[in-house]
Amino acid sequence: MAINDLCKIIKDAVFPRFCFGCKKEGSLLCDDCFVFWQPDLLKIDEQNKLIYFWQYADVIARELICAWKYDYDSSAWEIIQRKLSPSLAGLRHFSHIHEIEAIIPVELHKRKMCERGFDQAVMISEFLGAELEIPVVRVLKRVRSTGQQAERSESDRVEYMKDNPFIVKSLLQTASVLLVDDVFTTGATINAASEVLKKHGVTSIWRCTLAKG
Repeated sequence: MAINDLCKIIKDAVFPRFCFGCKKEGSLLCDDCFVFWQPDLLKIDEQNKLIYFWQYADVIARELICAWKYDYDSSAWEIIQRKLSPSLAGLRHFSHIHEIEAIIPVELHKRKMCERGFDQAVMISEFLGAELEIPVVRVLKRVRSTGQQAERSESDRVEYMKDNPFIVKSLLQTASVLLVDDVFTTGATINAASEVLKKHGVTSIWRCTLAKG
C-alpha cells in the first residue's frame, strides 16, 4: 500500500467526514446529496462586471468552500470542480463574446501561501484556464499581507485596502481579462487588484468568483 493511501486511511479514521447535506459519515457530500444539490448556474452581473457561480448563502456551497480554504480538505475542491461543470459552457460562450484574453488570479501573500500550502485563486484560475482554453497570467503580486478579511467588518475591509496591497510584476499585453478570486463579499480585495491592472493598461476587467454574498 502506498504511503499516501495509508495516510489517507489514517486521516479519515481520526478525522471522519460527514455529508454537509444529510450528515451521513463518509464524505463531505454523499452521492445522493451530490445529485440532490442543484445550485444556481452561472450569474453575470453586467452592470458591475461580476461573474459568479453560486450564492455564498447557499449552505452547501459555503461549507465546501470553507472546508477547502480553511480545513485544507482537497476533497471539497474535487466536489466544487464537478459542480462547476454545468456552468462552463456558458462561461466559455461569454469569454468568446467578450474576447477574454487572459485569466489573472488574485494571489495570496507569500506568508499566507506558506501557511496554507496552496493558493485557491490560482487553482480556480488554472481549472478555468484549462476548461476554457484561456492562458493564466500570474502578474499580480500581493506585497502586503491583508490578514483574514472575513473577520473584518465591511467598512474595515474597505479601509484596509486603501493602501493597495497589489503590484503588477511584469508587463501586460492584454486588454480584456477575467480576474479570479474565491469569494466576493464587499469586493474590497478584488477591486484593489482591478485598480492596479487598470493602471497598467487593462481596459476590460471581469471579476469572477466561485460565490457571492
